[in-house]
Amino acid sequence: MDLAYELHDLVLTLDKQAETLLQPLGISYRRYVALVIVDEHPGVTGRDLSRALLVTEAAASGIVKRLLADGLIVDTSAAGSGHVRRLEATDDGRALRVRSSKALGTTLDDTVRELGIEPTAFAHTIRSIHDAVLAPPVSDKKVANS
Repeated sequence: MDLAYELHDLVLTLDKQAETLLQPLGISYRRYVALVIVDEHPGVTGRDLSRALLVTEAAASGIVKRLLADGLIVDTSAAGSGHVRRLEATDDGRALRVRSSKALGTTLDDTVRELGIEPTAFAHTIRSIHDAVLAPPVSDKKVANS
């Protein structure tokens, strides 16, 4: 069994389930994630949003345009600030985020708990793995400390 493949397959499965659960609300999972980021980080730029979503700026721009058109976010950037958008969730956006989060529920937490694993501890383990993967290789750390 390959850990990397199993994690990849799990994420794809979870994303597909999320799409199905959000479809009746008229929002895709990617737009939902973008809405959560904008709501949690008022004033976030389109560039920073693209980094958080791990997509190109062009792809993020398309997501932002749809969220703007749907009235879920607004651009609060000052006049004359060029192409930089400062994004914030609207009341409708926050309401949809709440409804979407309820639709997604706690199925993963419940499944993990049924397997005898405490969800918060598991989340911390996943975060630790993520941080370790993003950290410079040990050989780079030794060079930096020399």
